[in-house]
Amino acid sequence: MASAKALVIQSIKSPTDVKIVEREIPKATPGTAVVQVLASSIGPSHGYVISHEVPGFSFPVPSVYGCNAVGRIVSVGSDSVSLQEGQLVAIDPFAAARDDAEVEIIVGLMDGGSSKATKLSNGTWRDGCWQTHVTIPLENAVPLDEEALLGKHGYAIEELTMILRLAVSYGATSGVDIKAGETVIVGPATGQFGGSAVEVASALGARVIALGRNKEVLAKLKANIPRVETVVITGDVEKDAQAIQAFGLADAFIDFSPHSLHSEPSHIKSALFSLRKRGRVALMGGLSSSITIPYFLMILKSLEIKGKWMYTRAEIRNLVKMVEVGTLKIGKGAGHEVNGKFKLEDYETALETAAKTTAWGTNVVFTP
Repeated sequence: MASAKALVIQSIKSPTDVKIVEREIPKATPGTAVVQVLASSIGPSHGYVISHEVPGFSFPVPSVYGCNAVGRIVSVGSDSVSLQEGQLVAIDPFAAARDDAEVEIIVGLMDGGSSKATKLSNGTWRDGCWQTHVTIPLENAVPLDEEALLGKHGYAIEELTMILRLAVSYGATSGVDIKAGETVIVGPATGQFGGSAVEVASALGARVIALGRNKEVLAKLKANIPRVETVVITGDVEKDAQAIQAFGLADAFIDFSPHSLHSEPSHIKSALFSLRKRGRVALMGGLSSSITIPYFLMILKSLEIKGKWMYTRAEIRNLVKMVEVGTLKIGKGAGHEVNGKFKLEDYETALETAAKTTAWGTNVVFTP
């Protein structure tokens, strides 16, 4: 019988405790789909997270990590009415309990922390995408137009893994209702998710003011994406606010402060000071520390702050449509690059490469 392979995280300790395990190819049961993984992204922090206890990023062990992949349907449950064997799909890792929609997990990344989410993550949806074949909820197989993406646009399979990253950013822009002609501040914009938010906001017709400390990446954003202005963060709140306001007041601000920051970043206040009346704010990062806000300014300007985790099912499908029709470009022509393709057996080199690959438009993948 044909076999599958999986990169199993045995325990959370350093050095990384992983093992390549051979398994039988699973067969879909009602409510599920089995997908052959063609490419699965490796995040910059993933090597650290699977070898260190990180608050907020709990996941079961032993298990298979990996939360972003593209593949082909191998089998579907008897309740499937649309998905077909061989169909190209993106694997959406954002799953909810079917009997309690408030319980959400990111399969192959984190369980969300609650007891119900831990139960969901530890059970049926234990394993992520760092394997040759993965079983996923039927509704989490997002159909991709292969003719448009691989044919008309000429994208490579591994380039399609960028779709899931862009979907997170689309969740942010959708959450604060970004419209064509508006001005949107994005910060920090030089990382993988912040940079994706710049791309999505621009594709929706907005002008974007991209904030960051890396001048080289800011220049790359401006060169590759329409309607982008850049501001280098200095850490001086008032000075940076003045630099942002040189482009006029903004309609919205999207924050993607990373989990690696352990103190309040200065750019948040600079951006809040630079919003017009009734401006909107989306908090989408992983910041573990608290932030302070200019309370009276929030009142006077009627500013709205909204936190959002990931995206809705409708939003990821709308994002896919944007990529399929060409409204939102990916691949080399959009300034993206695949910085490494690795087999599961080469996980040490893959994780080391991904850890160094943090900037906008970069990507490292397993091609199991």
